[in-house]
Amino acid sequence: MSESAPAPSWHLPRMIVAWAVAAVIGVLVTVLVPTAARFSWLVFAIGASALVTFALQLGTAQREGFITRVSFSVAGSVLVIALIDVAGAIVASL
Repeated sequence: MSESAPAPSWHLPRMIVAWAVAAVIGVLVTVLVPTAARFSWLVFAIGASALVTFALQLGTAQREGFITRVSFSVAGSVLVIALIDVAGAIVASL
């Protein structure tokens, strides 16, 4: 009998932490930064959340699935920041 390799873990709690950090940074940028400078600060927010993602995923010391976990985590962070920015733009236009 051959043993199959265990499926790589998604480390979902670490992904949620990265998304929460992205949400906090996104809210701070949306609330504190003037509209004219918001885009450059949103780029900073995405970069910072990507660095947090790398740190969290490297902390697992698990090689299998690293690229997939990082990709989903960064994509989720970008989505969270984009949704917060859109919501802030809608609220500001009211």
